[in-house]
Amino acid sequence: MRKELMFRRVGVVAVFVLSVVFISGCGSVPKKFKEEVYGIKSRVETLETKVEGVEAKQSEVERVTSEQAQKIDELKVVRQAPLSTNISVKARPGKSKAHIKDIQTCLKNAGFYDGKIDGIKGKGTRRAIKEFQKANGLIADGVVGSRTWEILSKYETGSARASMGSEEGATK
Repeated sequence: MRKELMFRRVGVVAVFVLSVVFISGCGSVPKKFKEEVYGIKSRVETLETKVEGVEAKQSEVERVTSEQAQKIDELKVVRQAPLSTNISVKARPGKSKAHIKDIQTCLKNAGFYDGKIDGIKGKGTRRAIKEFQKANGLIADGVVGSRTWEILSKYETGSARASMGSEEGATK
């Protein structure tokens, strides 16, 4: 009997405690907690969206900065380039036999001349000069002036033709 009485008292106390908790609002704690968690999740999502926007802007800034740095490097290279683009140490050939041989050699190396290198500016040499000038966007007058010689002199050695990889050089 004492045990039954004790269980009844424990039961009554338990019911009383649960009633007090429910009446005091402690029963609504899980609901409030869920609402707070939902609010926090919503704020986290908003912050994540803002972070993604900032990251996108940062990568765009990095891309633009990289492009600008590349342009600056290109400008530095242009500034450092020598003023004269003529790579030949030799002066422009004139009308002497030796100079005509130089022209014929360059034309042959460039693939425009297939005649003898004899130092005579004949029809074949003039034709080759004109074809070379046309292929290089020059006025095709058959005269080896400074601009023509500037380009032609790059072919003084046979290796210049291979390094230029020019399709124009294959035309005869």
